[in-house]
Amino acid sequence: MYKVLLADDESLITLGLKALLDWEDYGFEIVYTAESGEEALSFLKNHPIDLLITDILMGEMSGLELIKASREIQPQIKSIVLTGYQEFGFIKQGLLLGIENYLVKPVDEEELLTTIQNVGRKLSTVPALGASSPTEETTTMMDNTLWRYLNGEIDKKDCLERLSLYDIQFTQPFYNVSILNFEHYHETEITKNIRKLIEEHYSATCLYGPNQELLIIFGGANEEELMKSNQRLVNQLNEEQRGTGLFYLAMGKPVETMDELEESYTIASEYSLLQLYSEPNVLISARLSIDKQDELKKQQEFKENIVKQLVKANEETLHMVDLFFQYLTKKAKFISPQVAKKYTFDLISYIHYSIQPDDLSDYTAAVERMVYSSDVSQLKNILGEYCNGLILSIHNQVHMRSPIVQNVLKFIHAHYDQGISLKTLGQQFHVNAIYLGQLFQKEVGVVFSEYLNRYRLEKAKELLKTTHYRAGEIGKKVGYSDTTYFYKQFKKTVGTTPSEWRKI
Repeated sequence: MYKVLLADDESLITLGLKALLDWEDYGFEIVYTAESGEEALSFLKNHPIDLLITDILMGEMSGLELIKASREIQPQIKSIVLTGYQEFGFIKQGLLLGIENYLVKPVDEEELLTTIQNVGRKLSTVPALGASSPTEETTTMMDNTLWRYLNGEIDKKDCLERLSLYDIQFTQPFYNVSILNFEHYHETEITKNIRKLIEEHYSATCLYGPNQELLIIFGGANEEELMKSNQRLVNQLNEEQRGTGLFYLAMGKPVETMDELEESYTIASEYSLLQLYSEPNVLISARLSIDKQDELKKQQEFKENIVKQLVKANEETLHMVDLFFQYLTKKAKFISPQVAKKYTFDLISYIHYSIQPDDLSDYTAAVERMVYSSDVSQLKNILGEYCNGLILSIHNQVHMRSPIVQNVLKFIHAHYDQGISLKTLGQQFHVNAIYLGQLFQKEVGVVFSEYLNRYRLEKAKELLKTTHYRAGEIGKKVGYSDTTYFYKQFKKTVGTTPSEWRKI
């Protein structure tokens, strides 16, 4: 667990922050709350802390003074500031201290969650190489702002307001988002030098992505200029041997407005998946001709075979998991952890939707662990443990359900998007609703309402991954008439918001 210290002279704020999230679910533990900067600093002198969240204005010692003093005691500490004042003078001072983000009171739950998840990824993936100087970290909040904008988590007005702190404006006629994955991303100096090279020699803004990647927003006069800039970067990295090792640059489609950057980023992410079919050290774009039909056919056959073995509760499945990861690592000379994660997620989702186990907790837990995994070996262990659990479950499952419950399950699977209740099912199958509820719980292992809710959420997760419908529309398509209720049920059951799930 990463240790969190909250500091605010308003106790209601710290109490609210503690209650706003299930911190431990995201790998954080609030170990202390302080009502002044002096109290927080006293605690910091004797206790290691990973994350400091502080009000920007407090009594005698301000939050910024606290951050500066805390860095002298614990140089590796990450910081988030809270403010009721959107006064850029204070925020600019915070930038020089490398704050992760500033959150305006009252704190938005989703923004807080996104920020601590980004901090968690940094803490888990970036080696502790010693203290970073303040000037090395002044892009932290800018990166968070751009990342959240590219993922549709903040609006254009808010994004531009925050970027104005860095004098960044989007005035070029055309833009595109590109993703640079490279072998030696973990080497901090190499990564910093690559970013510096791009920002000094190209019309581009960079940001560190949370998934071991460098995101680049190129600007240009026209589409051809953007293509040339992307290709020139590939050529330069090839010719100058700047320590990247093997790499791929995936280029999203050129767009004419800032509003379309999210679409360009989405397409760049899709092109990143083509690493599996391409030689490294190339530009992957709409102009790269790749025939992947045979490979997709092989992948589909593999997924079908692994499901067949699982249904038979055959331990040969675990060997097939090994083969899957051998395939990933042998097929590509270098494959980024994020791309490996996407292929693994695709496989585990196919297994889950094919077998449809009654207990969804193992699947949800596996997906959540995958989100925070940082290398291929971790992904392999997660998938292997999930398959092993399924084998044991199938071994122990009693395949003796009454015809009425089997028919009810079939009806739910076909009509989950409609208004279903025990009363309507009782009328449909000519059986007492109370008796049906008792029988369903006994044979399926969960009450009817919970099963229906879980099934609808699974269908919602499938639509989030395979369509471009808005989350609210998807809620209605799977049977939730109340969008707010859908969001609450999704968050409560899955552990993330629908938009966060879509990005996993």
